[in-house]
Amino acid sequence: MADARISDPHQPFALIVEVDMATRIALDHLFSVILHRPVRASADCDEARALLEQGLRPQVLIAGRGKTPAAALALIRVAAAQRPAPFIFALDWRDRPDTGVQAFLAGADDVVCAPVPLKEFALRLRARLGSEACGLTASKADLRADWDAEADIVCRAGLTGAEAQVVNILLSHSGEIVTRDALSRAIDQRPWAYGDRKFDVHVAKIRKKLDGVFGPRISVRTVRASGYVMTLDEAIPLASGASGPAS
Repeated sequence: MADARISDPHQPFALIVEVDMATRIALDHLFSVILHRPVRASADCDEARALLEQGLRPQVLIAGRGKTPAAALALIRVAAAQRPAPFIFALDWRDRPDTGVQAFLAGADDVVCAPVPLKEFALRLRARLGSEACGLTASKADLRADWDAEADIVCRAGLTGAEAQVVNILLSHSGEIVTRDALSRAIDQRPWAYGDRKFDVHVAKIRKKLDGVFGPRISVRTVRASGYVMTLDEAIPLASGASGPAS
């Protein structure tokens, strides 16, 4: 029988629950921007558990740390008891020696050491759910790109979801002109209409945010009548890899 959650536009593909903001934002970016899968994120295990009890039915649950270890395990138990149950990943921050064991006993399907590289996590997802289900096929995600550095840029600059989508495309064509039409077709699935300044507005905001955080390391310029170019100064390395626990 087909999984009704797949065709339900009101249900997220993934529910991310993790108190560490950088990790939460990075995983949100992976699903929503790179894999093009709807996602919901929360820092509170009790809030997430209430959502599940009220009818939220994600296909994937990422259960990270809660305010207490008991809260995270309670979330896993509630999710595992659902029918159909989501595929449950537990994040192990290695702050307790039995985190993995307790997560499996509570009903987790897999335990992943955190912070986990985004590309590795996506490939784990593909191994368990398949390329079509996880989004790797439809999104045509570039496995050569540095997804962790991209998510780090989005997190540190405080980019919105719409701005993150633009940066994702500009970064994948770093140093090259990306036309407004190419952005419109990739993001809105339609040709760009002459006079539409939507992307000009996004790029202006992105430029200001990136300049405030990264200075000369990342530049975004507008090529009049053509499009936009994002350039990274490789002589000044960006942080790569998911951030560790918040202090």
